[in-house]
Amino acid sequence: MLLKFRCTNFRSIRERQELSLIAVKTRSDEKEENLIATPFSDLRMLRCAGIWGPNASGKSNVLDALAAFRRIVSASWRSWKPTGPIPEFDPFLLDEASRESRTEFELTFSTTDKIYRYGFSFDQKIFHEEKLVDTTAKDRILFHRSSELPHVKYPSRNLGKTSADRRRLESIEQEVRPNSLFLSAAAQKAHPVLAPIYANLSENFRTMHWENMPGRESYTAEKCSDENYREKILSFLRFADAGINDIEFSRKSIPEDERKTLDVVVAALKEAEPEKYSAISLDVTEFSTAPQLRMVHTGAGGRRYVLDESKESDGTKAYLSAIGPVLDALRDGSVLLIDELEASLHPLLARELLRIFNSPRLNPKGAQFIFTTHNSNLLDLDLLRRDQIWFTQKNEEGATHLFRMSEFQPRTNQNIEAGYLGGRFGATPFLDAQLLERQIAPEQPIQASLEFTNRN
Repeated sequence: MLLKFRCTNFRSIRERQELSLIAVKTRSDEKEENLIATPFSDLRMLRCAGIWGPNASGKSNVLDALAAFRRIVSASWRSWKPTGPIPEFDPFLLDEASRESRTEFELTFSTTDKIYRYGFSFDQKIFHEEKLVDTTAKDRILFHRSSELPHVKYPSRNLGKTSADRRRLESIEQEVRPNSLFLSAAAQKAHPVLAPIYANLSENFRTMHWENMPGRESYTAEKCSDENYREKILSFLRFADAGINDIEFSRKSIPEDERKTLDVVVAALKEAEPEKYSAISLDVTEFSTAPQLRMVHTGAGGRRYVLDESKESDGTKAYLSAIGPVLDALRDGSVLLIDELEASLHPLLARELLRIFNSPRLNPKGAQFIFTTHNSNLLDLDLLRRDQIWFTQKNEEGATHLFRMSEFQPRTNQNIEAGYLGGRFGATPFLDAQLLERQIAPEQPIQASLEFTNRN
């Protein structure tokens, strides 16, 4: 479960920004159903958080930072070139100091019975610092690694209590490269304490960007091979009133020329990055078939018509691509990140998705949903708590500022959408109509009316 995420010097984020899913204490019982109870005293979590703001204000970069954090944890030791750069280094570029400064990520999260804070800093070449702290009762540092220290430190032997444990940690330390994380290396060595923490961070986040929609569409299609999942996906499609009455699942053979092309691509990947791909089995025969969906519609005269998925509207295909990750998150109680929610969902469907994640009955495992959107219709205190609503805006130097609506202490009966569109909370674009008119208005006077001459 995600509690807080902090980010410094990543893309448009220059100074440290924090996204928190810890519920703010209020005087009234404000939408208690939107909260997740925890076994930790006086700690309640939010099921959803949405980020609004103008174009290019940095909304997507907040989610991209979270996604980059997960990729680094997952891939740094296992997949990156041993002597190569850190591919996720993407600093703020609008001042010279930031270009040469470190990026910092820090995530506070909970497991069944523990709360941890894990973070690291890095530049293009190496990780400068990495620290894991058990904060369940009081701060207990499990390990601290620094480029300025000769060895990884284990204060008070909170990790490595026995001589055998310490020898194991020392062997892991010898495997760690300057451009990889200690936590990632420990997981590959199946450390009994650190491997589950690694799994939590690398597996419990799902990210949806609309540029990878075809892959997610295929993923959802593959889910339909399971009859139970197929019925759930069909229920989502019926609910969306897409005119789909049933789904037919099958597999289609990939043409031989496409398989040969894939074979060439795989060989090129292994040659270009042997450290990353040589140890991975990429047998082209595994890709000899692909999942195929056909949608059943009722047409004229009540007749049954079966259409290929490719014949469906772009909106239906985008919606379909979201269903698989949504069902997975609800099943596992994981964190789902969706950038530009309105890109695939009608406003009514978006509201329903929020209602599902905010419902203890429909989301009993406490899955969390974080999204960005321009849809002001979702700024509704009948749907979201004040602390579930976040905004981004840029300052005059192009740096993103992330802030929560509850900082403004609006009334629980206030029209938030009207306040937002009216600039009450900031995070709205400044539109210079006069500048635009000067650029596009014709130089010659506009003819007031059309005159027709009778040529007869």
